[in-house]
Amino acid sequence: MSTVVNKKVRVYESLKQRIINCDLPPGLPINEADFASELGVSKTPVREALRQLERDGFVENVPGRGSTISHLTPLNIHEILEIREIIETGAAKHVARFNPRNEELIKKRVEHQQLLSEKSGNEEYVHEWGEWEDVHLSIVQALGNHTFLRMYEGLLDRIKRIRNHFGQRFTPRRLNEIISEHLAILDSILEGDPDRAEQAVRKHLQNAGAFLMGLSATRKE
Repeated sequence: MSTVVNKKVRVYESLKQRIINCDLPPGLPINEADFASELGVSKTPVREALRQLERDGFVENVPGRGSTISHLTPLNIHEILEIREIIETGAAKHVARFNPRNEELIKKRVEHQQLLSEKSGNEEYVHEWGEWEDVHLSIVQALGNHTFLRMYEGLLDRIKRIRNHFGQRFTPRRLNEIISEHLAILDSILEGDPDRAEQAVRKHLQNAGAFLMGLSATRKE
């Protein structure tokens, strides 16, 4: 791999991670010179990385106005949730029907969600999204399908960005509901009930959609 390509990859990964973490917020104007100076590279790898980020949907280019970090619109959120419902209900149903190839992984997630439930009863507890977000990933991992996992990880970048964007506005009530919904999904998988697993995932995502759409409608960019 050439030095130029290496630089482009490094710049791309750096900028993408900052977008996902919302360190670069939606709507932020992009200045190639500033990014190049900050990352210690020329404008060329920055420009190439931005083109890739635009293809991936993380950057928007408006002719005559330049590039910005892409916005998270209600349509974006709806489309991500729709994709998740198609993929994750199928994954949960398949894992429940054929039993997880990695049953211990699912059991650990159950134990972890139960621990979170206990923690959330403490008024001083402050949640971290890193503690919550691996339930769905664990279900996909339990399929044992590496190609499917790589595809899902691309979607997970967008899921994480939405969570990080709205995370501070999640209420304690919604966070407790998420734990209960996760446990319902995991329990149905361990009990080998594919229909209930599918329904539990669908209910969870529909509840998530209703909550996020409410936040999106009231958020001022």
